[in-house]
Parts: sequence; C-alpha cells; structure tokens
Amino acid sequence: MRRHFRNASIIDASGAAPFRGTVTVEGTRIAAVTRAPLETAIPPGEEVIDCTGYTLLPGLTEAHCHISFTNLTSIYSAVEIQPEDHSLAALANAQLLLRCGFTSLFSAASAKPRIDVAVRDAINKGLFEGPRMRAAGQEITPTGNLGDLDTNYLTFPRTLRFSVAADGADEFMKAARLAARDGVDTIKVNVSGDRDWGHMHADDTVTVVAERELEAVMEVANARRLTVATHCSSSAGVKMCVRQGVPVIFHAPHADAEARDMLESVKDKVFVVPGAGFPIAMFRRHDEFRLGWSKEKLASLEREIGIFSDCMSDLHRRGVRVLPGGDYGAFITSPMGENAKDFEYFVELFGFTPMEVIVAAARHGADLMQMGHETGQIKPGYLADLVILNGDPLADIRIFQDQSRILGVMKDGWFAKRDAALSGMAADPMRKTG
Repeated sequence: MRRHFRNASIIDASGAAPFRGTVTVEGTRIAAVTRAPLETAIPPGEEVIDCTGYTLLPGLTEAHCHISFTNLTSIYSAVEIQPEDHSLAALANAQLLLRCGFTSLFSAASAKPRIDVAVRDAINKGLFEGPRMRAAGQEITPTGNLGDLDTNYLTFPRTLRFSVAADGADEFMKAARLAARDGVDTIKVNVSGDRDWGHMHADDTVTVVAERELEAVMEVANARRLTVATHCSSSAGVKMCVRQGVPVIFHAPHADAEARDMLESVKDKVFVVPGAGFPIAMFRRHDEFRLGWSKEKLASLEREIGIFSDCMSDLHRRGVRVLPGGDYGAFITSPMGENAKDFEYFVELFGFTPMEVIVAAARHGADLMQMGHETGQIKPGYLADLVILNGDPLADIRIFQDQSRILGVMKDGWFAKRDAALSGMAADPMRKTG
C-alpha cells in the first residue's frame, strides 16, 4: 500500500532546515519526498494523510538502552525477577519505547543472559511488534567493581546477575566468547568503576581493568565482527578505549584534555553516550521519591552533573558524536518511557540546539546501529521509520516527552502507533490533493 503524508513540516535529520512537503511510503520504504504540496492525481487504493500543522521526522535511536531494567529500586532488584517474567517485562519495555518514537534500540547490557537476544529475535521473526535492536549480553566486570554482587559468603549464579565477573585476559576472553555464543551484537565491558562503588575502591574515577583484559575482548569482537561498548567514566579508561579501538564509550565525564584530544582524533569512528539522565534524575527527583539522601551525596551528584556538562559541551564543540541515552529504567528516579528527557538535558546543559539533538538521535543513532545507509533520515529509498508530532520540536524539544503529542510512529512502513488525528482518506482518482 502507498501512503502519502501530505503538507507536513519535514525534518529530514540531514541538518538542513525543515521544509513543507509530502513523504510517500510504499511497502517498507520511503518512495518519494517532495518539497511542495501534493498536486498529482492519486490512484485508487492509496491513502492520503493530511499532516498540516504536524512535524514529520525520522525514527529515533535510544543509544544507551536497558530494556531488562525495570525501574529498579536497588541493584538487587533485577536479580529477584524470575527469567520468564523478566523476558516479558523486557519485551514490554521495548514496545513502550517504540510508541515513544524510538524505532531503534542500542542495548547497553542485559540483566540476565540472552534476554536482549530473545526479544530481538522474537521481534525480527514477527512474533511481536517492536523496535529494531542491537542486543547486548551481561556486563563483563572485574571482581570488586560495578555489578559484582557477590560476597565471601554468597555467590549468585551467572544466570541471575546483570554482570559476569572476570579476572585476567583469559577470563575476559572466555566471557566475551560466551556472549558471542549467546548471539549478542554488542559485548559490554566495565572499564571503570561507578559513583556508588567507592566501598569497593572503584568509584567513577578509577580504571579497574588492565589493558590486556580489554585487548582480549577486542580480539574476540574483531574476529567475530561484534561491537564492543564500555562503561567508562575515568579519564585513563577513555584513553585505553581509544587505544584499543573501542567504538562505543558510555559516560566519559572525567575525560581530561588529553582524553578529549584522543576522542576528537577518532571522532568519525567513536560514539560517546554520556548516560547523564541517570545522575540528573537522581539529583532533581530525590525528594519526589523520598530517598532521604545526605547533603554530601546530593552535593556529589550536583558536582557530577557539572562535570558531565563541561565535558559533553566540549566534545560536542569538537565534533565528537555525542548521543542521547540515559540509563532509563536503571532506577526509579528515571523510569522507562521518560527517555526523551535526555533531549531536554542536551539542550539545557550540553549546548545542543534542538536540531542538533534530533540529528544525534536520528542520523547519528542510525550510524550507531550500523544502519546509517538506510535509516535515520527521510530520503527516498530509506526505510520508512517515521515519527509524527503535533507541534514543532525545534521550538520546544520537550514535545517528545508528551505522549499525546506523538501522533504516529511508523517502523518499516507499518504503524506502531496511530492517533485518530491521522485518519487518512482513500484517494479519488478524479481529484487532486493540495
């Protein structure tokens, strides 16, 4: 079936200014983009959808996505969910994000083995509607770091944890090979510590892996044509990732001048996804959730937001591809479905214009998904991944946070969400439409 989205304000995500025109979709792809009202006669059986007053743009990519993180209240919450229930919850999260306009998800790790893989495969087989996904496995982390839930008296089975503990190059290589055996697209490695792991001497400034351990993972990934993504907050860790050719670096707030120079030198090969929505929401919403945190913890979070803002603003000025994606679902202060808050933070704190945010989430997101040749822009021949908004996101980027303003979401030419306002009309072959 051919559909004509007529008289829309089109943001094609090339970076060019919006233009008024019509987008024609046939099957799974965009057949035509015209910069004028639709004036030609439309054959019978085709549908015309009037988009006057609406904005049409490409589908978005969530670049740091944890579909199996279910608005956790503690680090152990993900362990408590039975695997069968966990898989269904993850599928529901993926479908929720599709309705929010995210037609592609780049996973930042799965909370249990193969959850991402199972959801991805079920969607690809047509068993369920959902976004396209690049699936990750559990995070590979050294003992005594983010994700290590064990103690001297208690050891969790690998099948229940969101991380796999490994020590030494051989164990890191084996963990990477097990992830490959599970069918992942992305291998995740925790190169640095994190803000709440100082009790293990592994806070966010500490680089916890040896270079030979990361090198072992890269050896597996390169041989099997897999992607490596790293949790990496520390400056030394960022430098290690660049040296080893890691293409996706999550966080990176503490990157010093040398690390930023190194990132700039490979800006056409690397993506930085700050994941800043997580600490921002923790700081701004702690009272709402009655978390009762100390003044010291809140002051630390406020400092972290400032560090993030300085680094990401600088990387953006340098032309490094910085993408939205903020660990949503990992804690109750940033629940799944609010992922578009990252767009607001990019404008408010990182110096992006609304157009630059859209380009980052659409065109650069498609590059992250390794599909930049056929998604992420509105161009003839590209897959018909489209979002229709009631309003102008360039005037207010927060429009993406209002579900009532997202009138339509299309993936591969089919509607995942279609508001009644998008009622089409069958074409009359004797009638022109303009």
